[in-house]
Amino acid sequence: MRRLIYSYHMHLDFETPVREHNFKLRCFPSTDGRQKISDEHIKICPVHFSTSERDSFGNMCIYGTAKQMHSRFSVDVSGTAEIDINLRIKAEPHQTGIFKYETALTSAGKNIREFHRSFEPRACAGEYERALYMMGMLCGEFSYVSGRTGINTTAEEAFTMRRGVCQDYAHILLSLCRLERIPCRYVAGMIPGEGATHAWTEIFDAGTWHGIDPTHNRECDDTYIKISSGRDAQDCAINQGVFYGGGRQTQEVRVIVRKK
Repeated sequence: MRRLIYSYHMHLDFETPVREHNFKLRCFPSTDGRQKISDEHIKICPVHFSTSERDSFGNMCIYGTAKQMHSRFSVDVSGTAEIDINLRIKAEPHQTGIFKYETALTSAGKNIREFHRSFEPRACAGEYERALYMMGMLCGEFSYVSGRTGINTTAEEAFTMRRGVCQDYAHILLSLCRLERIPCRYVAGMIPGEGATHAWTEIFDAGTWHGIDPTHNRECDDTYIKISSGRDAQDCAINQGVFYGGGRQTQEVRVIVRKK
């Protein structure tokens, strides 16, 4: 078991002040079969009212309203995570069906399908092994380059460029796995160091979810803190909201994870 200390900071600056800001935040690690969260502290500014509940994928969300005029909206989250890779997140097969089907962001186009036809993953023993095989093949074809893709870039678009970031790696691997009808889901979380949130993939096999990181071509270990999971990145959106006013917006995210 490993203990990690984490902090997540996000601030959103508005060109002109806004009011009646109704928000939904999904940036809170929660306890599950693999990780235990403690000493969590959450600060949202400004906030008039807030409440918390889990979404349809089991992710912890805070919903709230900031009624007063403001030009900056910020969220700070910190806590301790105990990670045990010997434990698994279990599920029943009937609970995983939704994760077999492509989404708008993970739909396989001509280039991904052609790439998939070059594989021999069925020679692998199980679904998890096939996913590892495809992850290795992907990493041989794709390079980490920031600034080429955005939050709405599809798996097919990113793969065609052969360039992208962790979100793109995860979406492409999801696309490949769904061609194989392997239940798989997108994960947003944090890893040691200082930077932004990270993205990886979970594969369902033999009754449990297994995390693999296509950006680094490795299995997830006890240094990965999970925040949320879903069909793709849209299901794990950190910040969503509506408000009056605002103009242009700029967002900054800073994540720090260190060993305790």
